[in-house]
Amino acid sequence: MLSATKLMFVPVMLAVLIAASVTALAQSQAAPKIKTPQGDIALELIGQVQNVPMTQTSNQYGYLSSVNVSPASDDEGLHNLTTPFGGIAFEVVGQVTNFAGQPATSQQYGYLNLINGLSSDQIFTPANPTLQNETTARFTFFTDAVTERVISNGRLRIVNRIGTTTIYLDETPDGDFSNRDTFRDGTPVVTMAYRQQVILDTGEGISGVAGSGTFTVMNLLTVAAVQTFEIGGENYRLGKPRDQFRQFYSGAPTPTTPPNGVFAGYAVAIERAEPDKD
Repeated sequence: MLSATKLMFVPVMLAVLIAASVTALAQSQAAPKIKTPQGDIALELIGQVQNVPMTQTSNQYGYLSSVNVSPASDDEGLHNLTTPFGGIAFEVVGQVTNFAGQPATSQQYGYLNLINGLSSDQIFTPANPTLQNETTARFTFFTDAVTERVISNGRLRIVNRIGTTTIYLDETPDGDFSNRDTFRDGTPVVTMAYRQQVILDTGEGISGVAGSGTFTVMNLLTVAAVQTFEIGGENYRLGKPRDQFRQFYSGAPTPTTPPNGVFAGYAVAIERAEPDKD
């Protein structure tokens, strides 16, 4: 007769063996994926055990009484565009308009001229590179930011801002830097929390014009939400929540306003943000 310990061991071992077979089947290229949420019951079984005398072996057999098969994942056939840490995820061309107030605010807007994983004819409507600009860009961005503080350090002025950056897909591009709202009239595909440091050289970038020096910018972007979109009959997603990017701009003030400045830069993928701890 089996001991109580062995009786408990039998269904566990049988479950492990069957689960391993199910997993192997699910991982084959031709088989659908079978997934069970963590902590849920994957399968139930009924069986018997037969010990073989003198051989120290045991035969276990039975049948599955229940299998939890989840529906096919929504990610089937989806192109998740991810970038290795340290790689360039996207490049931007944009302008900035600042507003006085308590607190001061800033709007930064423009278009993406490179996205890792997409070709130029997916990013722009024309194939001719000389026609690839804000008027033909499918992907635009718009940042709404609030100024936290401004720090003076000699001829440098340091500005800290926080806010939200959204990337849009516009299948009928109409970007126009004289109308910044044209860069947020598409469908949102990525929303990111945004933290910015601007370092402005207040020297004379334009001869005889004080405060017209160049500026550099570092943004920390953390993905808050993503939306699947379609291009050419294929589904794509630009990353996933908690992805993070360190973004760098170089820019210069403009002689007349608006805008207050023009810039261009790129975003580098960095380690993902830690999940919130409640």
